[in-house]
Amino acid sequence: MSVHALPPSVRVLLPVDALFVIDVLRRFERFRSGYDQKHLDAAAESIRDKLGEAAVDGVMSDALLLDNEIRLRTGGNFGFMPDGSPSATQDEVTLLRMIAALQDGAFRMAGEDAADLGVIQSRALLMLANKIANRLDTHGLRLRRDTIGLNAGLRALPPQRPAGGKAPELRIVATMAR
Repeated sequence: MSVHALPPSVRVLLPVDALFVIDVLRRFERFRSGYDQKHLDAAAESIRDKLGEAAVDGVMSDALLLDNEIRLRTGGNFGFMPDGSPSATQDEVTLLRMIAALQDGAFRMAGEDAADLGVIQSRALLMLANKIANRLDTHGLRLRRDTIGLNAGLRALPPQRPAGGKAPELRIVATMAR
């Protein structure tokens, strides 16, 4: 089976937990656009609803630090989708896969994800992503790397067996262009 690159108009749909994580980070990005407090309040409220009151301060703090590092290391070129969008940019998918890898202790994969984001000096980024990964895990939220991205849900189909033991009849139809 071969998977071909999809055009930019095709988007990846995110699992619910991954959507929650990236929406928190999207709200920080929106806050930075106009410094409107409502975006931070919405982030805190979504954390409270999903993980409980005890998680709010820690996750908000970790998300703020990670957001700062992403902006610093990518020069502001990190692509975000709008809040609540069920799909993700390639940058968002890569960041989510990095967090999932860190939750699994796959530090090498996380480093490769940082390189995919164009971050060469990735020590601080990985440390901050690891902080939020551990905090989310502590509050019961784990991301699965294999469910985030274009390959999520793709699996090879078994070869089709011909009906009744006979090979299917194939017809080739050709037309000539005028």
